[in-house]
Amino acid sequence: MSTTVYLVRHGEAAESWENSLNPGLSERGGEQARTMAERLHGEIVPADLFSSPLQRTRETAKPLADLWQKGAIIAPELSEVPSAGLDLGNRRAWLTRVLEGKWSEQSDHLRHWRSTILDFTAGRTRDAVFVTHFVVINAIVGAIGGSDDVVVFRPDYCSVTKLHISGGRMSVVEIGQEAVTVVK
Repeated sequence: MSTTVYLVRHGEAAESWENSLNPGLSERGGEQARTMAERLHGEIVPADLFSSPLQRTRETAKPLADLWQKGAIIAPELSEVPSAGLDLGNRRAWLTRVLEGKWSEQSDHLRHWRSTILDFTAGRTRDAVFVTHFVVINAIVGAIGGSDDVVVFRPDYCSVTKLHISGGRMSVVEIGQEAVTVVK
């Protein structure tokens, strides 16, 4: 059996990563989400639609869910990189260190988080769209490519990365649009 999974990075957030734990989308992010939804609706048949529990991913998934007339399934496995309870003021420096590092250098907690993402993704048996986060997408794409780097590419807001899964083995079909973005 062959499965296709589309990894969608959420739209631009209304607040930065160090200013809010769970911001929604900015006005621009809402427009990005609508554009992505129209594109995917025109390219693929309705598939399972999963979203991270965070507000910006749920808001990004909503236009596609509306077009497909189905709700997004909230998947904790697609949650943002866990910042270990750091206060907002320390999150940016911590995230910068993580992004510049290797998976082999990360805490057991982060390596387990990555493993959970990979198991969830490889276990798909039906076509799916995952609306998720920068580091989640990098964790999946990097593992497929055998990279130990935390960041292997910089998916733009609402970019779509296409994966193929067969027999639990994953491959990258197409990398989503990249941009030099500031992680918010």
